[in-house]
This record gives sequence, C-alpha cells and structure tokens, in this order.
Amino acid sequence: MAVGNKNLLGIVRDLSSPSPEAREEASERICDWVHSFDRREVRVIATLLSSTVVIEGDRDCRESELNALSELTASGLVEAEDLVALRDLRRDLLTESDAEHYDYLASEYF
Repeated sequence: MAVGNKNLLGIVRDLSSPSPEAREEASERICDWVHSFDRREVRVIATLLSSTVVIEGDRDCRESELNALSELTASGLVEAEDLVALRDLRRDLLTESDAEHYDYLASEYF
C-alpha cells in the first residue's frame, strides 16, 4: 500500500513549511497514515523528519515530529541510516517527553 506521490509531496512541503501549524499538522497526518506508507515513503519521511527535528524551534512541533518518527519506526521499515541526523540533536535541551522519544529512537537505531 502507498499514499502516492501527491500525498508524499504534500507531507514534504508541510514538514518544510515556515509555519509551525503546517509542520505539526504534517506530523499528525503521518501518524494517521503510518500504516498506509510503503517502504520508500517511510524512508523519505523518516529522513526528512529526523533532519527537521534537529532544527525545530517550536517545542510542540518537535514533540509531534518525534512522536511521528516513533510511529514510523513501528512499521519496521525505517533503517538506521534514515535517522542519522538525530545524532546532532542535543538531548540536554529536550523536554522530558521529547527525551523519552529520543531515548527510544537512539536505543533502537544508534
């Protein structure tokens, strides 16, 4: 199953939007569609999300993005190389909730 290029590009556009609302909505959409992505779509989104999380300035968005990444990993389609950018995330600057997501991802993929 796949969501298709049009929907994938919409998610990519919204994750890279200057609008925190668009980025958060994209993360929520990822969670809603997590079982509809094929391997290529999961890997594209995981790679983009891991880069986005590192530079995210909005705490609510960061939490949504980390949650979406955690949801994507449950698909079993995410590879360690898709999350390499997360290594640049400073754990000491994360909220408790964000740190829990980060710790899970780090323990599984680093």
